[in-house]
Amino acid sequence: MRFGTWALIGVGALATVGCPNSQLQHIVGIGSGGGGAQRLAFVAEPSTAHAGAFITPAVQVAVEDTLGNVITTFSGGVTLALSTNPGFATLSGTTTVVLVSGVANFSDLTINNAANGYVLSASSSGLSTVTSTSFNIIP
Repeated sequence: MRFGTWALIGVGALATVGCPNSQLQHIVGIGSGGGGAQRLAFVAEPSTAHAGAFITPAVQVAVEDTLGNVITTFSGGVTLALSTNPGFATLSGTTTVVLVSGVANFSDLTINNAANGYVLSASSSGLSTVTSTSFNIIP
């Protein structure tokens, strides 16, 4: 019984899977990487929270390749800031976090003033800054 043909292009790269009974071929990610350039992405967006309370669930930012695979070997830190600040608020908590397996977990963020339409920006050395979806802080 034949299940297909596997061709490993490289560790952490892509494999092409050919189905024996079909002309279709599928591209499958193996490990991390393989999708080319690296970028930041919010993998857990900020959500509505009360002024002065922790934003839960925790905001998470990952380093991904262009296929959306987390690059687990990327090292360094990620810094968050308020890029849209309709309530003239202060972002408090740990705003710079070291990546662990390609993900930065911001578990103690608070914003002190209620308003609608806050947006966070995430930055890391050598990567383009990315912004979150908008969220609200309520009284």
